Amino acid sequence: MKRIFILIVIMTPFLFTACKKKYTTDDVTQKIVEPHYPTITLNGPQFVSAPVSTGSYTDAGASGLDDNTNVSTELTPEPFNVDLTTPGFYTVIYKFKNTDGYATSATRFILVTEVDSALDYSGVYVRTTGTPTNITKVATGLYKTDNVGGVGASGIPNPAFIADVYFGQIDDSTLVFPMQPTPFGDLYCVNSYIYTTTSDTTIKYAVRNATFGTAVRTFIKNDDGI
Repeated sequence: MKRIFILIVIMTPFLFTACKKKYTTDDVTQKIVEPHYPTITLNGPQFVSAPVSTGSYTDAGASGLDDNTNVSTELTPEPFNVDLTTPGFYTVIYKFKNTDGYATSATRFILVTEVDSALDYSGVYVRTTGTPTNITKVATGLYKTDNVGGVGASGIPNPAFIADVYFGQIDDSTLVFPMQPTPFGDLYCVNSYIYTTTSDTTIKYAVRNATFGTAVRTFIKNDDGI
C-alpha cells in the first residue's frame, strides 16, 4: 500500500500540468467600427396634407439603404393611427438598421385639415419687433416659415436662424406646429393662432426650443413687402 500511495503523489502534478492551457491573443483580430448609419428615403414629401374625411390613410412608403452593402430595402412603417376624421397633425415613422446594427428613423407628418383648399395666407409677415419672415403655402392648410423666431435686427433676419419650419391651419383660427427636427434641435410651438380682418392677417405663436425664448411672437402680414 505504501508504494501505491507514493506513485499517486508523484503522478498528480503531472496530470494537472498536462491539462493546463495557455491562452494568447496571437490569432485575435480586433475590429473597431465607427458609428455610421443607413439612409431612409421617404416616397413623396415629408409633410403632406389630407382633408377631413371618413376614409383611411395610406402612406406613400419609404426605402432604406444599407451603407455597408449598398442594398436598398422597401420598408414597412411602425404601427400608426392617422385619424382622417379629426383635424390635427399625425406621424408615420420608419426605422431601419444596417448590417452593423446602427439604426436610423424617419418621420412623415400628415396634416388633417378642414380648411378650404382655396385659402392661401402666403406672404411676407413682419414681427412686431420689425423682423420679417416668409410664409409659403405648401398644400391645403399646410405652410412653412423660413424665420420661425422672427430673429434679426433693423428689419434684417439673422442668417443663423433661417430654416424651414412647417405648420398647419386646421380650422378658421387654429394653427398647429408639430414637434419637428430643425438645425436648432427639435422644435414646436404653442398658443398658435391666425386672425384675419379686412385690413390685415395676424399670426401668433410661442416657440418651444432651447434656442428661443418663450414669449408669444406676433407677425402681421405686409402686403407691400419689405
